[in-house]
Amino acid sequence: MTTQAGTDSWLARRRRIAARTRLDFWFDAVLLLGYTLAYSYGFTGIAIHEWLGIGLGLALLVHLTLHWDWVLRTTARLLSPRGNDKVIWLVNLALLFGMTLCVASGILISRVALPQVGIYPLGGPFWTRLHILTAEVTLGLVPVHVALRWRWIVRVARRMLAWRPGRRPRRRPG
Repeated sequence: MTTQAGTDSWLARRRRIAARTRLDFWFDAVLLLGYTLAYSYGFTGIAIHEWLGIGLGLALLVHLTLHWDWVLRTTARLLSPRGNDKVIWLVNLALLFGMTLCVASGILISRVALPQVGIYPLGGPFWTRLHILTAEVTLGLVPVHVALRWRWIVRVARRMLAWRPGRRPRRRPG
């Protein structure tokens, strides 16, 4: 049977997660879900694919802005002997270029979303091939990005969901 003090301690640990960390975690989770849906072109259809792509482009800007301090700190440390930071930085840079080109080329070949608002982009086979190539490169880089940040993801998820094997208090019947 769990005491009130045990329940309060559990709640205190859960509340100690910084609001910024919670925002990062959930925003990143929504980005991953949105990317997965956008890449599932056969499932979403062209209109949802295009609108999700435009939304992901905007979300990418927000994500980069939220993590700009990390970008600056890690870039400054690139000359240090810490190899893991260099790998993460290079993967993130490649992901940034890949996703930026994917979104930009996707906007340029839009057949539904932008014409619905009266904008008729350029299109053409070059932009279509670039869009497909950068989507495939991004598809390969996203799991690498997630894998490199896996410890952070698990640590934050456990704290946010208060998952502690053998320690999670049960609610007392009331």
